[in-house]
Amino acid sequence: MSGRCTGPPSVSVATSNFEPGGGIAGGVAFPFDAVVILGKELRRDPERAGRELRARAAAAAAALRAGAHSVATLEARLRGQPVSGAALVAEHLDALGVDPARVVRREQTRSTREEALLGAAWLWERGARRGLVLTASYHVPRARRLFREAGAAAEVHAPEALWRWATPEERRWIEAGTPDAAALQAEARTEALFGALEAALTPLPHMSRAMLEIRAGAWLRGG
Repeated sequence: MSGRCTGPPSVSVATSNFEPGGGIAGGVAFPFDAVVILGKELRRDPERAGRELRARAAAAAAALRAGAHSVATLEARLRGQPVSGAALVAEHLDALGVDPARVVRREQTRSTREEALLGAAWLWERGARRGLVLTASYHVPRARRLFREAGAAAEVHAPEALWRWATPEERRWIEAGTPDAAALQAEARTEALFGALEAALTPLPHMSRAMLEIRAGAWLRGG
């Protein structure tokens, strides 16, 4: 990555509220009032995972400044990790000057399904009309589906979507944490595997399927 940020990294996710380049469309008030930051397992590639979490924290800081009232980070300490994803995100938010009173840190989740259920519950507790869920671009489609199934009043986007609102420092973090082509290819295989496993459970009732996925996540990743 270059040391100079002249424009948003390429991003493949956009909705009617976001420009193709990833920023919020001109003339539209910031549409989100609370933020959920999804975790990232550190074991396989800790350096890249750390950069991705920094990017999500930077995007959340931009969202808070733009109008969101609070942010939640929910990931537990996973097996083989010295700290939780939630702890790392909280540290990054603090480094960016975010008021700790606006940060909710709960070290609870070990799967995207669990993040969706607890994230949706937290948004409801906070009275959020429209939440913003932040994760990497390769993870957006699956996370979007799971949050929709959880009934969350939220949209899922990559950190690049907050480029327009970010400070120069936050933009550097977002740029550094944007996955490159090799990472996208590797993560696509992982996402396809999880998607296939979820599809295999489709015949089960929704809550039975969700509980199985949560228990599997706890067994595979429990600290």
